[in-house]
Amino acid sequence: MLELYHNTMSSCAQKGRVALAEKGLEWKSHHLNLRAGDQHHPDYLALNPNGVVPTIIHDGRVIYESAVIDEYLDEVFPDPPLHSA
Repeated sequence: MLELYHNTMSSCAQKGRVALAEKGLEWKSHHLNLRAGDQHHPDYLALNPNGVVPTIIHDGRVIYESAVIDEYLDEVFPDPPLHSA
């Protein structure tokens, strides 16, 4: 199961949600309240030391940075592709 740590107001996190939707993948949502500082909670910083969203977890692997997440999803779930060859 894919898990996405995100916030609806973050354009970077939106890229991750769009990629997941385009690929038709199911995922568990972990919505962070950035105004309340959820991204600075020690539990979240253990996943993403940069303290930003998005972060995705898949099969125990933690990936952050929206472009890297998109690349990872394209590698692991190639159909349909997000990027042209």
